[in-house]
Amino acid sequence: MAHAELFIPNREELLSLKTHEPLIQFEILPPKGISEGRQSRVSILEYSVEGVSRRVIWKRMGVGKNLTESEAKILQSRLVPYRGELVGSGWNIPEIYHSQIVPVSSEFQIFSYEQYIPGGDGQLMVENPDEPQFLKWMLLRKVIESLASYSDIGEIEVQGEKLSGLPQGLDLKLANIVVERETGKMFFVDLFGPKEIKDGKWLTYSKKLDSLSESNLMAIAASREGMILRLYRLIEQKWVESGGITQERLRKNLFHLLDNSSLPEKEVSLIKREIGANFPWLDKIYSERQI
Repeated sequence: MAHAELFIPNREELLSLKTHEPLIQFEILPPKGISEGRQSRVSILEYSVEGVSRRVIWKRMGVGKNLTESEAKILQSRLVPYRGELVGSGWNIPEIYHSQIVPVSSEFQIFSYEQYIPGGDGQLMVENPDEPQFLKWMLLRKVIESLASYSDIGEIEVQGEKLSGLPQGLDLKLANIVVERETGKMFFVDLFGPKEIKDGKWLTYSKKLDSLSESNLMAIAASREGMILRLYRLIEQKWVESGGITQERLRKNLFHLLDNSSLPEKEVSLIKREIGANFPWLDKIYSERQI
């Protein structure tokens, strides 16, 4: 299936959209700058008010996850609180205008209408050889700065490593980061399913959404070291494949960024050691997926 076809709303989705907004004529724009999602379908909608065109992101969350109505309600109820936690921790998060539970075929999904951020996602940026390298370095630097800015740090231990735990988690992959073109402002754009933490445990963990165990998910989605390692490995793979840089140079420049960041030396040392050994700890985390 072509990339664009993955984002074309089906008949049920369009009928629901018309039910929610009976007076508005939407144009569905090409999905430029949006990577394929694992559990959401995303469209850019354009509409006009007094001759002025406006855009909104329309998400259909939980596609193919066979969520029950009660499961969907719990996940929907945590979207706004989770967004508030992330904003409080210094992240730029698009506004959620409205969300609601919608029955689609034999499952329940969450339809969400969110602020449109002009600019492509990080995955498309990094894997595109036409994008300048200075923008890719900016993205990596901004992520490290955002993670280093946390002051409320705990400790978790996973697979033999003691890690710096954050007060909430993030699914911090390239496709979930958007850099606004005009301002260079970085946004985290994926709040589904919410990665809130309470008393050291996930608040809304679901095997329907995550293939990793709760502790392994904590390692790569709620520890500074794990989040940086996961994201960097994705960046290294996409960037080297696209050309213009070698693995050796990429790692050398990353280490320079880490050395000049405000991250504790203990964390920097672990990250460097793991990268230098080609990610054995990270491989162990991912090898224990729940099938």
